[in-house]
Amino acid sequence: MLDLIWLIPALPLAGAVVNLFFPGPARAGRRLGKAAGWLATALVALGFVLAVAVLLDLLSLPAEERVHVANLFDWISVGTLSVDVALRADPLSITMALVVTGVGSLIHLYAVGYMEHDPRFGTFFAYLNLFVFFMLMLVLADNYLLLYLGWEGVGLCSYLLIGFWYERPLASSAAKKAFVTTRIGDAAMLLGIVLIWLHLGTLDFGAVFGERASDLTQGAATAISLLLLAGAIGKSAQLPLHVWLPDAMEGPTPVSALIHAATMVTAGVYLVVRSHVLFELSGTALTVVLVVGLVSALYAALASIGQFDLKRALAYSTMSQIGFMFFAAGMRFYTGAMLLLVCHAFYKALLFLTAGNVLHGLHDETDMRRMGGLREQMPVSATWFAIGALSLAGIPPLAGFFAKDQIVGFAATSHRELAWVLASIGAFLSALYIARPLFLTFFGRRRGEERAHEAPGLMQAPLAVLAFLTVAGGLVLGLTAEGGRLAAFLEPVVGPIEHGEAALSEGALVAISVVLAVAAVAVAFWIWASGRVDWEAFPERQPELAGWLANAFYVNALYGWLVQHPGKGFGRALTVVDQRVIDGAVNEVGDEVVDASGVAPRIQRGFVRSYALAFLLGAVALLLFLGLRA
Repeated sequence: MLDLIWLIPALPLAGAVVNLFFPGPARAGRRLGKAAGWLATALVALGFVLAVAVLLDLLSLPAEERVHVANLFDWISVGTLSVDVALRADPLSITMALVVTGVGSLIHLYAVGYMEHDPRFGTFFAYLNLFVFFMLMLVLADNYLLLYLGWEGVGLCSYLLIGFWYERPLASSAAKKAFVTTRIGDAAMLLGIVLIWLHLGTLDFGAVFGERASDLTQGAATAISLLLLAGAIGKSAQLPLHVWLPDAMEGPTPVSALIHAATMVTAGVYLVVRSHVLFELSGTALTVVLVVGLVSALYAALASIGQFDLKRALAYSTMSQIGFMFFAAGMRFYTGAMLLLVCHAFYKALLFLTAGNVLHGLHDETDMRRMGGLREQMPVSATWFAIGALSLAGIPPLAGFFAKDQIVGFAATSHRELAWVLASIGAFLSALYIARPLFLTFFGRRRGEERAHEAPGLMQAPLAVLAFLTVAGGLVLGLTAEGGRLAAFLEPVVGPIEHGEAALSEGALVAISVVLAVAAVAVAFWIWASGRVDWEAFPERQPELAGWLANAFYVNALYGWLVQHPGKGFGRALTVVDQRVIDGAVNEVGDEVVDASGVAPRIQRGFVRSYALAFLLGAVALLLFLGLRA
């Protein structure tokens, strides 16, 4: 099966082509009807089956031999640059492929029910399949250039899907914002890839991470790593390139789930983990990864607490969780970052799709101030959301507990006491910000007038699977010594876990983590569900603090002041130059030509004597000229 790894991305690509172009452009989806969704879902699910088969083949090999590269064909051969279309099957790439296809197929299945009345049903699934294809190319690529192709494809598909309802101004604006913001990081990443080729003469992972890595100077390694990190920051919505992520919630909810759980925002984490050999050559780069992740986690946690839009609150929670992954990678705890990535995919997809149930039941209402008490009308959805929220909060034995607890504990055992304290605060805020939408949406008194209805069975089935994975995922992947089964599987790629002894015992660290999580959930219940606190009056009592939290510390406004307004002013200045100088000069020439052409009718009157006189004058002038020359 290892040689058939190319089929994993080829299947969703085939689905995209069929839904877009067969039997005619933009018409196949309408002709296929609901079959377009089933076809797209089946092909991604079949890709998951193939990924499982590849996983089993890898597991049958000795740990040190679990790498297989399938060279499909030569792509570029110019001078010393030689790049193949080659796919890499190793523990890291297959872990990502399983997440993308497994969670992605469940999101596809959910979307069949969620989007069934959309007039562009087939087109939506074509874009969704294309999104999965590019993400699979990204994680399975065996060289940086092919990875970058998938990277840019993911950005393109995010633009198409976030702006899928382009007739809505907010959706169209959000799509452009996501595309432009991520381009900043992508440009830096491309420069990093160029530097890799200039310094090492190759872009193949095997060569870059092998003996050639030692040829890099520390300065070159730092420059390359920081440029790659800039790309990761943009794609994974970390500070300061995070501003596109909350606005991306204007897209359909299945798109939000796919972006946050299985594709786009996890790409940055994968890039850092895949390139860990380069990052470890530069202590500066790893420190920047750690700081960016920790600051982003804390910033997004506070911003999430200030949101009343359900999907935006979940968006900031994603940014915070991705921050923890970067934090782990910055400590060289790559297996911890990957465990959180996998577990986060389970419970974040569960949370977003359950939010989709709420929107479906309330006719697209997203303001949590108009919800409350929905557990009585939507008991199944309330159960799913509670499982996902408690997992993210870090309540044992759910998946989030094993993933996040390992990262926070690792900070203590690696002698980073300040980082451990800040990470513990972040863990407390994580539990607080996710318990808040749970209680505002499903508990307390009913604050809306519209009666909600439960989602149909087709939309509930994938949620049941995700809920099971959220409950069992941590137990299966993380409940063993030295990081769990996933850590042991990834060790040949990222190396063994290295940490020291903490001042506190492992049991004490776990106890502190659990107490913080339970305390945060209790505080959230007391504030937003007990009825003892008038939380609705908080914006009036503390308008400045409420404004800072609701507007995510006004980073968008700051960017508008620093970038948008000067850019508009510069554009207006260029408009003046264009209209008055450039166009003015062109128009002046045109006016002179028009004026000159007005003289011609006065000369050309059609009389033979006039032509004879002109001929005579011309002949005299010519004779004078020749005479003077002689």
